[in-house]
Amino acid sequence: MRKYRIMAGLTQEELAEKVNCSNSHIGQIENGRGIPSLETITLIANALDVSVDWFIISDLKHPELIYLKDICDKIQTYPLRTRIVTCEMIQHLLEVVDESQK
Repeated sequence: MRKYRIMAGLTQEELAEKVNCSNSHIGQIENGRGIPSLETITLIANALDVSVDWFIISDLKHPELIYLKDICDKIQTYPLRTRIVTCEMIQHLLEVVDESQK
């Protein structure tokens, strides 16, 4: 759920407001300490514009999405030249990873 909340650009407080629950409850759900009701999980999914099953399926298929969003957000804070150099470095790193997979 945290991944989709961050991708939606929402804080825990903003999501809590949208689904009419406390931000501490949202935090507990995200940290696995709280178990939401089916109604709450449906409200959360609707607020994040995802299907309820995405909370389960995508965690298995695409756990990297949260990292990619964080990386993208960080790169966007850099000046243009630094963004270009950073992207070139990432591209080079991916080439090294590809080469090591052979």
